Amino acid sequence: MNELLALGLAMGITASVLLSVGKGVQKMKVNVLKQGKKMFKPPHRRDFVIWALGVLMTASASVFYSVSLKFTDKSSIVSSLSGIGLVGLLIFAWLVLKEKVGAREVFSSAMIIVGTGLIGYFNKALLSGQKYDLTKFIYVSVFLLAVFGGLVLLGFKYKKFYGFAFGVIAGSLIGIAMILGDMALVKSQGDLLRQFNTPYVYLALLSSAGALTLTQVAFFKATAVVVVPTINSFTILAPLLVEYFTFGVMLAFPQYLGVAMVLAGVIILTTSPKQAFGS
Repeated sequence: MNELLALGLAMGITASVLLSVGKGVQKMKVNVLKQGKKMFKPPHRRDFVIWALGVLMTASASVFYSVSLKFTDKSSIVSSLSGIGLVGLLIFAWLVLKEKVGAREVFSSAMIIVGTGLIGYFNKALLSGQKYDLTKFIYVSVFLLAVFGGLVLLGFKYKKFYGFAFGVIAGSLIGIAMILGDMALVKSQGDLLRQFNTPYVYLALLSSAGALTLTQVAFFKATAVVVVPTINSFTILAPLLVEYFTFGVMLAFPQYLGVAMVLAGVIILTTSPKQAFGS
């Protein structure tokens, strides 16, 4: 693993921790939004400030994700780091919320860490550099929008699918935002400032904002034990699909094995009876 890739992974891990812990903070205080204008006044103001801090943490993650994408050559590598963010959230819950950590949590965290290690260690740099196909990206996006529409209808018709449906959409939008961020960097030839001259950055922000909004919508009527693993799983899975059509690249077999380990770890960790994200 070269130094630039290691730096990219470090930035991605930081971003994923900010994103996951930020979502955990939002989940703790999301009900304050039901207070309307009263949330800006005592006694609800404190809860609103804490919720807003969670939003700020998730928003700041985009900066670290952008830097991470600059030093990696596949969006899917960065998206797979979201599992590490859940380990960070577990530590946050242990230290701040005084949640107990048992063998299940330790085992699943180990799976996520080992899986992430496989993804980074077996990465092979693209010899020809990154090139994207805008037409194929548009086709895939239209297809996903049609799927999202179906999921919304499914979620409202069948309450038991509500959290899963909106979790899939929110997680996929986060993954798409990473793809768009990568496209912006390719368009600007890796210049972090010049990327703001491309439309992809603003589309990525719009996609992230949509994910944030739908996460709150999902939290209102569904338990976090359904919403959190669904969002994180599709944050990992969506870029694998979109990246293949947009950039025409695939991971090596050991990396896909690492992705499978991360996904399994995410599901085991976030469906634990003692999981750290509330219900």
